[in-house]
Amino acid sequence: MAHLPLKGIKIIEVANNLAGPGSCSILGDFGARIIKVEHPKKGDTVRAMPLLKNDVSLFFKTIGRNKECITLDLKAEESKEIIHDLVKDADVLIESFRPGVMERYGLGYEVLKSYNPRLIMARLSAYGQKGPYNHKPGFATIADAFSGFAIQQRYADREPLLAPYGYSDWIAGIVGACAIMVALHERDHHSGEGQEIDLTIYQGPFSFVGPHVSWYDQLGVKPKRMGNRVPSAAPRNLYKTKDKKWCVIACSTPVMWERICTSMGRPELITDEHYKDSVSRVDNVDAVDEIMNDWISQLTLAEALEILEGNDVACGPVMDVEDIMNDPHYKARGDIVEVEDEDLGTIKMQNVLFGLSRTPGKVRFTPGAMGSCNEKIYSALGYSKEKITVLKAKGVI
Repeated sequence: MAHLPLKGIKIIEVANNLAGPGSCSILGDFGARIIKVEHPKKGDTVRAMPLLKNDVSLFFKTIGRNKECITLDLKAEESKEIIHDLVKDADVLIESFRPGVMERYGLGYEVLKSYNPRLIMARLSAYGQKGPYNHKPGFATIADAFSGFAIQQRYADREPLLAPYGYSDWIAGIVGACAIMVALHERDHHSGEGQEIDLTIYQGPFSFVGPHVSWYDQLGVKPKRMGNRVPSAAPRNLYKTKDKKWCVIACSTPVMWERICTSMGRPELITDEHYKDSVSRVDNVDAVDEIMNDWISQLTLAEALEILEGNDVACGPVMDVEDIMNDPHYKARGDIVEVEDEDLGTIKMQNVLFGLSRTPGKVRFTPGAMGSCNEKIYSALGYSKEKITVLKAKGVI
């Protein structure tokens, strides 16, 4: 902990599923102390999310890392005192209920601010704290569709495509971590006061899918489903090799087209009127992909990559998780880390999201069982063993 950059930041996580906990996972990787609050009976929904080993969710082991797990029923009257004690020296509380739920518990922002004026309350929900849809439930899958992401995925003659995982949740987690750091910086370097952060699941993918708003505003253009193509560059696609593998090639600059043509032994295409610039190649994208397919289908993936990489073309193999686990680049960068775990012995998972030269982050520990840190945390708040026993007997913790 001595060299982790967020050492000294204390975050109370009153959030379930992936998005809110995802924010805390990122901040915890860099040293923030995360106290994860779960319902005494239900726990975080991810604890039961497949795939399981020995009745343990492998997903929860990843997203619950670097977190101290306690239990607390926020509906219980005693929870107000307990939350008060938890947040009085905390920097952040993040919650992921529908708007109004924390207020019904008597734990809205105004109440928490009275406990600790420096507290930042990050509030994450499907549609945000305000707006006509703020009451609706929603998860990443709904956000995929609502944000304009799904409508752009797949081919024009097929239905839109949803991400096969919590894509929008993970984006929300990254955005949430960024927003929290912005609020912490403002508090510590300007006002000295906390504030409320309004986060949604849909806004991340809405911002990340491209300039579709500007295109429609200025040109009346709606993005079309183009499969693996894009409207601004060609070639940009997956190409099948002789050994039935897939190679991805992306060309977004004039020099990259020259390198591709050199790789194919087709220098005449560099100045051909049909292919000489991005606009002409996009206009003739079917012909461009036919040329690419005809060339690469005669080569194995290894042969194609050797030629393309030899000419400094942006390309690569399509990898599955087994490929990734055995890839020398992933290994050299330490992108996969093996962590000791009380249930599984050890478990491998993705390492921290980015590298810092002086103060790198670290996956320090995996999560324990529900309430595994109850005695530690509540004792530190000054609660006696007798009080903790009574709270547990009453179902408060």
